[in-house]
Amino acid sequence: VCRSPVSGIVIRVAAQVGQSLQTGDVLLVLEAMKMETNITAPAPGKIAAIPVKEGDSVQSGQVVVELE
Repeated sequence: VCRSPVSGIVIRVAAQVGQSLQTGDVLLVLEAMKMETNITAPAPGKIAAIPVKEGDSVQSGQVVVELE
């Protein structure tokens, strides 16, 4: 799984379920304290699920992407 490093609002989902990833690919963008934070893939793999959508509030440590 990929967890949010900060609490914030999802402003853009850049990946799709089923997409193949390389380490460092941008998965989504969070806005926290007026700054944008890119959430990137921690390892190569394939996206199994994205339980958040644009506009959702997320907490630090919350699962934002599930990888296969």
